[in-house]
Amino acid sequence: MPKANSISHDDIRIATWLITESVEELITLTGFSAPLQKSESRQRERLATAALLQSEGFPASYSYDQEGRPIIPESNVFISITHTDGLVAIAYSTNQPVGVDVEHLGRDFKRVSGKYLTEHESLQSIQYSDEHFALTWCAKESIYKLPWPKSLVFSRDIDVIFEYETLKRGCLFAKVQNGTGWKTIKVFFTFINQYCLTWVGMNSILNGNAIR
Repeated sequence: MPKANSISHDDIRIATWLITESVEELITLTGFSAPLQKSESRQRERLATAALLQSEGFPASYSYDQEGRPIIPESNVFISITHTDGLVAIAYSTNQPVGVDVEHLGRDFKRVSGKYLTEHESLQSIQYSDEHFALTWCAKESIYKLPWPKSLVFSRDIDVIFEYETLKRGCLFAKVQNGTGWKTIKVFFTFINQYCLTWVGMNSILNGNAIR
């Protein structure tokens, strides 16, 4: 079973699945019978998600709320789901909304940085490594998945801050303009093989407004 990693962080659990099986193998493993997309890669991602959910004790099926966030039927668990080429990840908690994102480090985040970097980040990005660009994108994706009062714009409403001491501890801070002022939120991360994984909980918003 290619369950790549499991992380327990406070009241949030993060689990990942390295996709090595064929569609047929995953169907056999999960017993999944719902309709699937035409793309084989999308089929494998959906089935691997089902396998990962089952491995964590959840049903294989899930739906979405009105805001497009995944929900487990008849469950009070907050859950977030993400996938990229070859890897699926979920984060869940019984106490707070969560957001998770995973991306392959082979993706060229620098090339499209003008679409998601803030003005402040753009000035700092001359010092960024490929990992910094990936972390910025993944952190913003994770934050975006939380239930904010308004939809966030990456290049305007989320400003990621890199500090050496916090990065050493596997976390970073971001300023978020959520409709009622700027807030600071703490985002956690790790690297698994060639993947960047980030997660955040709504309870990670720090007291007080961020300094803009």
